[in-house]
Amino acid sequence: MAKKYDTTDAADVERKLASKCSRTLLALPIAALGLLAWQTTAMAAAPVAAAASQTAESAGQATQQEAGKKEAQQPQGLPVEPVKAAETESAKTPFTPAAAEPTAKKAEPRKNIEVQLEYLEGRFFKKRNVDLYNVHVYRQYKELGALSLHYGLTFERTTGSTTEDDIWRDAEAVGFGPSYMMRWTKHISGKLDGSIDGAGSLLVYNHAHPGNGRAYGFLWRIGPRLTYHYTDRDALSLAYLFHHSSNGMGSHNPGYNGVGFSLGFTHWY
Repeated sequence: MAKKYDTTDAADVERKLASKCSRTLLALPIAALGLLAWQTTAMAAAPVAAAASQTAESAGQATQQEAGKKEAQQPQGLPVEPVKAAETESAKTPFTPAAAEPTAKKAEPRKNIEVQLEYLEGRFFKKRNVDLYNVHVYRQYKELGALSLHYGLTFERTTGSTTEDDIWRDAEAVGFGPSYMMRWTKHISGKLDGSIDGAGSLLVYNHAHPGNGRAYGFLWRIGPRLTYHYTDRDALSLAYLFHHSSNGMGSHNPGYNGVGFSLGFTHWY
């Protein structure tokens, strides 16, 4: 006996299979389109991410290079604060010419002005009795060890007379002229110095001096002097001097000699 099949059921199965196949075929293109869109988006975003990563790496390298330069410029092993402290101390240190010029020239010795008041009494000639009242002003211009050199002026007032050839002649006159002095000095003790003075003056008189002489003459003086420095800039001195006066001519040259005292005042500046 032949088997019978239900054709209705077979038709339903075929329809169901056909429906599944159509849905499957429809889903594949949709999935393919989705996959294609995802790949396109990924490929577009990849260059942007790579560029951003490269920019970040470049910025990091630049930062590291700047940090390296700063470290190279800063002295190794020396912190910043001690350097600032040293600079502050050096700024506070006052400027001194000796430090700036270690080879500065040696300071020149101080100069001075000396005034001498002098009385010289005529001696050694019986017929030439002439006394002198002198004022000398000197300025020291050079010092050679213990020897000092001075130049200045002499003002002289003479009194007395001569009796040459048993003729009385007046010896009063006024003289003025340049003077030069050399002094050798030795320190004694404390504020006291001793010296030997030698000086010469060329004088022009208001008339012939002494009588039967000329209107000019020379005054020579020499003797010891004691000087007391009562301050750093001032000193008083006392000298005992021998003097000789003459005009140096073979004729009309009635020279005369004398001795006396000289009181001096010196100021250094």
